[in-house]
Amino acid sequence: MENAENTEEEKPTVSNDSTDNGTETAMEEQQMDFSTEIMSVTEMEQSPDSSPDLNEENTQESEIPNIESLQTSDIDTCFPLDFDKFWKVVEDNPQDFTGWVYLLQYVEQENHLPAARKAFDRFFTHYPYCYGYWKKYADLEKRHDNVKQSDEVYRRGLQAIPLSVDLWIHYINFLKETLDPADPETNTTIRGAYEHAVLAAGTDFRSDRLWEMYINWENDQGNLREVTSIYDRILGIPTQLYSHHFQRFKEHIQNNLPRDFLTTEQFVQLRRELASVNGHSGEEAQPGDDLPSGTEDITDPAKLITEIENMRHRIIEIHQEMFNHNEHEVSKRWTFEEAIRRPYFHVKPLEKIQLKNWKEYLEFEIENGTHERVVVLFERCVISCALYEDFWIKYAKYMENHSIEGVRHVYSRACTIHLPKKPMVHMLWAAFEEQQGNIDEARRILKTFEECILGLAMIRLRRVSLERRHGNMEEAEHLLEEAVRNAKSISESSFYAIKLARHLFKVQKNLPKARKVLSEAIEIDKENTKLYLNLLEMEYSGDLKQNEENILSCFDKAVNGALSIKMRITFSQRKVEFLEDFGSDVNKLLDAYDEHQALLKEQDSLKRRAENGSEEPDEKKMLTDDPTLASAQMMDGDMQVNQAAYNYNAWYQYNYQNAWNYGQYYHPT
Repeated sequence: MENAENTEEEKPTVSNDSTDNGTETAMEEQQMDFSTEIMSVTEMEQSPDSSPDLNEENTQESEIPNIESLQTSDIDTCFPLDFDKFWKVVEDNPQDFTGWVYLLQYVEQENHLPAARKAFDRFFTHYPYCYGYWKKYADLEKRHDNVKQSDEVYRRGLQAIPLSVDLWIHYINFLKETLDPADPETNTTIRGAYEHAVLAAGTDFRSDRLWEMYINWENDQGNLREVTSIYDRILGIPTQLYSHHFQRFKEHIQNNLPRDFLTTEQFVQLRRELASVNGHSGEEAQPGDDLPSGTEDITDPAKLITEIENMRHRIIEIHQEMFNHNEHEVSKRWTFEEAIRRPYFHVKPLEKIQLKNWKEYLEFEIENGTHERVVVLFERCVISCALYEDFWIKYAKYMENHSIEGVRHVYSRACTIHLPKKPMVHMLWAAFEEQQGNIDEARRILKTFEECILGLAMIRLRRVSLERRHGNMEEAEHLLEEAVRNAKSISESSFYAIKLARHLFKVQKNLPKARKVLSEAIEIDKENTKLYLNLLEMEYSGDLKQNEENILSCFDKAVNGALSIKMRITFSQRKVEFLEDFGSDVNKLLDAYDEHQALLKEQDSLKRRAENGSEEPDEKKMLTDDPTLASAQMMDGDMQVNQAAYNYNAWYQYNYQNAWNYGQYYHPT
């Protein structure tokens, strides 16, 4: 991960978590370290008492940061000449990553701080995983001698991407450069930063440079016991350079005295353990050979050297067992790690083989790893795959068994930052909130997304079903009526009219109102077969004897309307069947039969004209113009084989499962 970050500054590494935000007020009011930001049940990331207050600058989890609050008071200064030109590009299309790159390059070249702040702050609301740009922003503030502001930028970046080893390293180096060496609190602050770094990013497979840097710093301070403590931790974590760490640990043990690199308790315990082993060796101990059991020095040089060597041997032996277990864990993950070619964030699509590797790696870790390692791997994954909703959804589904707040936070980050135009993840988030009883929040999620992507049928219908499930029938009806009014095409209006009519009839049991909706829709869209079929279905659902006139009226609208000749004949056939089966007046039956025969003659005439080349056959027109009529054609049955036979089964074979093409209302992101 780190190498990729260093070689590609504009393909910066990124890590996980939520959005950056910026106001000092928001940062001071809310506390959230890596653990609470990802999930409440993971305790590895609890901030140590000595760490700097990195957890004080978080942002609202469920909202995109308020950009105006991120901008400083000097933002009103006149901007460089071409700033507005570059700004307009990203203002019109925030997903234009190239436009952002040009804008940020421009403000850096101009070295104009207010313009740079405005550009960087807005950029990070859309792309918080870009490690390289956090570093550029912090450096820019530092060049203007704004050390405090530079520190705040680093902190915001680390809140957004706590797994970024590189950003942690740059931040710690920044602290070393800017803190007063004479201040007794400086070392405590730096150590706290190291601790927070390894707690947040130390379990990353490629976090070795951070651990190495921490060890070297403690060595420089002469804190050999701290060095041993760090090795005790890293030797149990599967990382890329696990073998290198073990070799350096052995050098650390061999080059220093146990009394110096062990705590007093560890030293005494080890001395007693070795004494106990020697006591059971079978040799007769001489009175003068008793070894001290506390911290007393051994005066005999030979015995002292023997004890030191025995201690070193025992310590390495204990850690050899740790190393062997860790090596086994590394070997199980090595193939997956080697296959990761782009661990950083970029807007370019990932290769299919990369996506496949992430999926398989996640499945392996879920099955074999600890909860802590699974979460870290998910966070690494959603850096590289931030624009793929499948991984966010998989992450949220996994968290459902561990932390409700964790699920909410995953959905919030995905929907408000990385995938603002992906419908499925928004619908799942809303469904999750509905499951938790947060109905108002579910409404807000769906409504906000619909305002972002206008005209998406699946979202409007999900809003309707949400209201229906919770007994708000008037609002459900209002949403459908609004969709009918605001439809961008006649066919879309008819689609929502059918949905509205079915809601009124099936749910509210209001047949007259449902009939009115469909009748009005037919007046507008006279060639839409589905409108007639749905109207007939509703009319048939009532008392056929009492509802005979309405049923015949519906048939007449279809037969005498603007439908194709083939569909008019089909409806005419059904009218004859209805009157034969349920009609109360034989005269109406005979009239219907005569009407049907006239339509058959009209069809024959059109066919002959088509055969003579004067015009295209009407059936072909119908198939070309309306691909959704296959179900209606089933109603035609074997009518052409035997015109006098009534194909009773055909009506009931109408395929109501023919799906509406939602995609025609989906606007590509």
